[in-house]
Amino acid sequence: MPESDRQNCFHCGLPIPPNDLVTDNDDGLEFRFCCQGCRGAWLIIRGAGLDNFYSRNDLKHLPLKEIHATQFDSAYLHNFIIETATGSEISLIIDGIHCASCIWLIERYLQQIPGVLTARVNFATHRLLLRFDPQVAEITQLCWKLSQLGYMPRPYSQDELRSSMEKERRSLLLRFGTAVFLSMQLMGFSIALYAGYFKGIDPQTRLLLQTLAALVTTPIVFYSGFPFLRGAWFSLRNLSPNMDSLIALGSLTAYGYSLFALFSGREVYFDTAAMIVTLILAGRLFESSARHRASAGLDRLLQLAPSIANRLVDGQIQQIDSRLLDLNDLIQITPGDRFPVDGLIISGSSEVDEAAVNGESIPLLKQKGDRVKAGTQNLNGSLTLRVEAKAADSFIARIGRMVEQAQTRKAPIQNLADRISGVFIPAVLTISVFTFFYWGADQNALLCAITVLVVACPCALGLATPTAVMVATGRAAAEGVLFRGGDTIEAAAQLNVLAFDKTGTLTEGRPQVIAINAVNDQHELLHYAARLESGSRHPLAQGITSEARRRQISFTPVDNVQQIPGKGLIASEEQLLGGSAEFLREQGILLPETPERTTTSEVHFSQQGQYLGVITLQDIARSDADETMSLLRHRGYSSVLLSGDQPGCVKNISESLKIDHWLAELTPEMKTQEIEHLKKRGKKVLMTGDGINDAPALAAATVSCSIVGSSDIAMEQAQLLLTRPNLLLLPWALQTAQKTMSVIRQNLFWAFSYNLVAIPLAASGKLLPVYGAAAMALSSIGVLLNSLRLKRIPPP
Repeated sequence: MPESDRQNCFHCGLPIPPNDLVTDNDDGLEFRFCCQGCRGAWLIIRGAGLDNFYSRNDLKHLPLKEIHATQFDSAYLHNFIIETATGSEISLIIDGIHCASCIWLIERYLQQIPGVLTARVNFATHRLLLRFDPQVAEITQLCWKLSQLGYMPRPYSQDELRSSMEKERRSLLLRFGTAVFLSMQLMGFSIALYAGYFKGIDPQTRLLLQTLAALVTTPIVFYSGFPFLRGAWFSLRNLSPNMDSLIALGSLTAYGYSLFALFSGREVYFDTAAMIVTLILAGRLFESSARHRASAGLDRLLQLAPSIANRLVDGQIQQIDSRLLDLNDLIQITPGDRFPVDGLIISGSSEVDEAAVNGESIPLLKQKGDRVKAGTQNLNGSLTLRVEAKAADSFIARIGRMVEQAQTRKAPIQNLADRISGVFIPAVLTISVFTFFYWGADQNALLCAITVLVVACPCALGLATPTAVMVATGRAAAEGVLFRGGDTIEAAAQLNVLAFDKTGTLTEGRPQVIAINAVNDQHELLHYAARLESGSRHPLAQGITSEARRRQISFTPVDNVQQIPGKGLIASEEQLLGGSAEFLREQGILLPETPERTTTSEVHFSQQGQYLGVITLQDIARSDADETMSLLRHRGYSSVLLSGDQPGCVKNISESLKIDHWLAELTPEMKTQEIEHLKKRGKKVLMTGDGINDAPALAAATVSCSIVGSSDIAMEQAQLLLTRPNLLLLPWALQTAQKTMSVIRQNLFWAFSYNLVAIPLAASGKLLPVYGAAAMALSSIGVLLNSLRLKRIPPP
């Protein structure tokens, strides 16, 4: 161990009390620790092969010294686990994170544990997203291993997040209140000193006033300004100065010089040190409030589902945390209550207000056998509900998670601000030093140098993009539009070609049977068709099964049905086929010659190689499709309809909606090729689709879009998701993206312009430090206020 570090703990870097020394030896080297906890954490890190953790350049502060011996409740933690296609997933808030090295250690330590798939920590929120294989890794063991390192995990929830935000706000308010109160006293002493400077004052009175000013300023700098001092200390230890470094250096320089002046009989500037801290604290307090308002849209969305549920146990009502509800639990919903989870009504009937979920203003009658979603409201009847999804898996929770993830994804335009921020602080420090020596290294030069430090504002650069993205995604979520991230917003603002699937996207997606042409018997044909199609979610399949039910034809689903996207279905065991005429011919089925249908869809069927007949269906355009396409056309977008349906049907819909171009009888591969062809011509393409067969085209598009009710794979693929069945949300979403990018550009222009003007003014001596601190705070506030304008985008 280096001689210079022998008095400090090798793990946490803190001084070692004389009676607490703990040592260990490795390869002839002695390592010193301040407690057994730090030694234990060191052994764990070495055992994991992560020794280079201690040599990282960005190491600012190491984990908490003590090893937590907390036992984690398995049943409680499992209420926060979400099952996904790639494994189990849980979000945890991690206490004890201080710097990027903490994140580096947590991520790499966890990823070395068998069964851990991914571990990602968000430094801004200290939130860990952990994906793991529950067959190999147990969540309680993973939490325990984290606690051994000195990091305390706890399940993430909105309550925890709100508690953390409230704690931060209370701390800021207390420090700001203290600074304001003491600054008011300081101003009285300063005014007397300024008056004495111009009109004369006896030395004893002058010394007394300066001493009182020093006493009042000290708690302002070291208590109210402690967050800045702490941040500056960690950043300087890392040799990566940040905004706190500028504030701390400016206030400490004014304070230190004033103490020197106090004892040498010169003029003091305690008021400058105090006002720097007070004004910047005022800006931080306003920023905290603005961030809370920026995320209010998401908060309102997540608060739709109540946190308490009335569970029925042996006929008795038991109040329970909604997160603890299990599948198949029974809960009672009284009039006026909102549904805490997604479920199935097993008794009772009532009108349900679903406006919060799908925007439908007219309440719908729900009764036994109907499903309801979390966040919707029971209006006038008592209902008994069987839980079909845990609170973490409800529709509201899933949308909330998507919005939260979207708010952490950067827009590419932010990369410019990030690159500039990386060299901004060193440049400002250099300019400040140059200013001091340029003006003669005297008292006035010191004030100019301090002003350069406090007027510079990298915060405005850092806030320019994320705040706009946060406000926009929250506002959009409230209207039923989900952007997957800032990158999606930026891409959506640049679109010029809009491609659409037909069935279920521009049409109602509920085709109705208008003709049944059977070789032998219509009843037999519809029976076999319903059996084959009953397992499919394709709109044509649902139209056929609905017609069978309407005619009271009983049927049982066929097992082991293979779906050929864009073509049809095969049930090999019963040799039952259904699909397009071309598909059946490919399978060797002989079809009779029939006239081409121009405005309808046909599904042909065969069994054991014998042709059964054809069912003809017709779909109609959505009621909002014409207005949607008219708005998009008016805004200058080109449109193209890509469909696997027959040419006549596709042409009919295209002409009725005045779509620029259309292509019919496309396979999924052909749709993808068309999207790629448009992109090669320099077009920015949006693809909107709802089916499994649209997934490849959605993946190929610049931006992919799906509407709620689409297939799971289409919704998973979509970067832009309309969570209400309203096509008019699409032009509103594209307009919101354009307005958001406009606000981001305004923010960046303001941030660059402010610094380009303010720093030269400060260096030239045209600004006092107090004015510089006020200007710096106002620059960040200006960016936040401009971003908050996005909350006022009118609804679609």
